[in-house]
Amino acid sequence: MYINTTGAAIPLGNQLGKGGAATVYLHGQDRGRAVKIFKPEYLAREQTLAKRLQQLHKLSNVAALDVEFGGKPRAVGSWPKDLVMERSGRVVGFTMDTVHDGIDLTEVIYARDPRQAFFKYSPQGKRFKSKAHHQQWMSTFLYHPEGLRNRFILCYYLAASFERIYDLRGRDGKRLDLQLCNFDIKPNNILVSLDKQGRTTHIIPYILDLDNLTMANSTGRMAPSHPQHTPEYRAPEGPVDKYYDYYSIAVIFHQLLFNIHPFEGVQGASRFTDGTVRDFFAQNKCFPWGRNGRFLKRTAVQHENFPRLPKDLQELFLRAFDSDSPGQRPAMREWSDALVRFLSDRNVRFERLFQFP
Repeated sequence: MYINTTGAAIPLGNQLGKGGAATVYLHGQDRGRAVKIFKPEYLAREQTLAKRLQQLHKLSNVAALDVEFGGKPRAVGSWPKDLVMERSGRVVGFTMDTVHDGIDLTEVIYARDPRQAFFKYSPQGKRFKSKAHHQQWMSTFLYHPEGLRNRFILCYYLAASFERIYDLRGRDGKRLDLQLCNFDIKPNNILVSLDKQGRTTHIIPYILDLDNLTMANSTGRMAPSHPQHTPEYRAPEGPVDKYYDYYSIAVIFHQLLFNIHPFEGVQGASRFTDGTVRDFFAQNKCFPWGRNGRFLKRTAVQHENFPRLPKDLQELFLRAFDSDSPGQRPAMREWSDALVRFLSDRNVRFERLFQFP
């Protein structure tokens, strides 16, 4: 039996997901909540987890952690709404908002071929209610002109959501003395759902695994004992701070908009002929359109769309992947401002913006 901070029982419903660290269940009495229970071996290994969950729970009560999407305030991610404890008082998990019919962002990124797009969630699969539901996802995100527009919109919503994490403010609007860093931002840790209201479909992102956040303020720092990272989204430098995360987020934006990782589809034509892997090119500032572009050969046609972006968006990508200092990487507000300007431009024609392979 599990209880919350008031001592009330927390019944578990159907299992929603399972990973190496925890299992997630639907709340037995509230379909709007999910319950994440950590495995005993993970709790034993992560000595700071209980304290971090307690701090995040306190934060969720004082910070402005929602973003308005589609006229409604939405939680940007899996913030602990309440703690889950054993009768002894030991913290073993937390409750959070749940997402119904959400799809892994990886599926959105790689929705290229209509015969294979969203293959993990086919019309016969459990995720889709019908072929019409499947077709809704296809028409929204398939890599074609209308899908491209929605990918730009999703980038904007993601920037707005991540800004809530890196520019923490109280509900009174004042900045809080707390810095958060994720360290393992990747598409697998982001869900996307579609909220249809009348004739309008709103795109809603939701960031998972916020229990992995590192927290720091003027008095100290609290981090996971065994932080995880994913190589293709790892920043080249060592220090783990918000600028490290800014790199990971820029990689995701590049994948959404260009359908390719920024350091894939590249070969060393002269100076970098010994480079054969993505990590080498990232370490050596080998962004195809950056300072070393003249020494590289672009082997993927997707890279040829980069010059078709507005100059301000090009500059943000260059700062993310080709700057001398991590501190030069663009903040989330810079991304959201540039994306709003672009999406508000009535002269933009998405059917002519990019060449589609």
